Amino acid sequence: MAKITVELTAKQAEFLKLFSEKQYSGAEDNVYTSDPIHVVQKRRKQYIPYSLDLEGYFDNSTLEFCTDSDRELWHNNEVEAVDSFYEWKDEECPIEVRSFENLQYTDVVSVNGKMIFVSDLYEYFEVYGIKDELAMAWVETEWENAAFFFILDEAKRYQKYQAHNLGRSRIYTYSAGYDNRGDFVHFRNLLMKMGRELNKQSQGETEVVVAK
Repeated sequence: MAKITVELTAKQAEFLKLFSEKQYSGAEDNVYTSDPIHVVQKRRKQYIPYSLDLEGYFDNSTLEFCTDSDRELWHNNEVEAVDSFYEWKDEECPIEVRSFENLQYTDVVSVNGKMIFVSDLYEYFEVYGIKDELAMAWVETEWENAAFFFILDEAKRYQKYQAHNLGRSRIYTYSAGYDNRGDFVHFRNLLMKMGRELNKQSQGETEVVVAK
């Protein structure tokens, strides 16, 4: 067995001690995961332009609507999208704003006084005078890895101090993998052992001080 002497910075020693205190086998911060690594992930939205021809391939519950020309505000509800359109114009909608479900397959008098039979979403928004400004898209959510941590508390801290860059985020805990005999588990165990030794030293120093 090889032995080496390593000089540690104060921060390295602090993290090693914290790692052994919080991430030991069976610890709550392992999130029921063996040899865990904690990953902060940020949400990415992928917009797929709506088309009647593609409706059969997507779940319409993921549809979002935009009614401003700057394409800044997206809504997951068609009623909110109509309300937003009139707020953007600083006007009151001259007719009651109802859901697509309530208007589908009915004749409706539009804001322009035209009778429209509402069979699809395009006709629904036409009732409220929204045509050129309209954008619709199915939204698929993906989680992109942003930062990796041995210590769960450090991942949580990162979420806070990087909140302005991350936007909506989450922490996902990965296992090293089934029967992983590669480097990760060996290095993780090494860090755990170093942290334990440092904590033993600190405890011993404290006991000496108390004894005095």
